[in-house]
Order: sequence, then structure tokens, then C-alpha cells
Amino acid sequence: MDKRVEKLLNQTISKKELEALLNNFGFRCRSGKGSHMKWIKKGCDVIIIASHSKEVKPYQIKQVIQVLRKGGFL
Repeated sequence: MDKRVEKLLNQTISKKELEALLNNFGFRCRSGKGSHMKWIKKGCDVIIIASHSKEVKPYQIKQVIQVLRKGGFL
């Protein structure tokens, strides 16, 4: 298993690692509203991550896990 996936599931992933992981899964970053970024992939739910923070919040990690599981990535 990819170390970034392990970190995601353990909720110890950095923002930079999360962005690289989403890119590897085919998600693309688009501008969002204010200081948020939308990560989109056709056929998957949108993932929204705050761009103003260096750390990823626990609720954002849970959202990413949920979207990736629903999309069959995890």
C-alpha cells in the first residue's frame, strides 16, 4: 500500500502529500470559493480543501476518505 494512503487512513497526512495523492488518483485542482480549492474527477464527488492552512483538518481527511472509498480507490 502506498505510504500516503496509509497516512491518509491514519489521519497523519500532510497537505502536500494529500494533494500529490489526489493527483495520482486523477483528481484535478480547480479554484474554489475564497480560500478553498476544489478537487474534481469525473464520476466522483467534489473534494474541497482549505488552501489557507498548511495542515489538513480532520473533517477534511474524513471527507477525502469517504469520496475515495465511494469512488473505489480505497
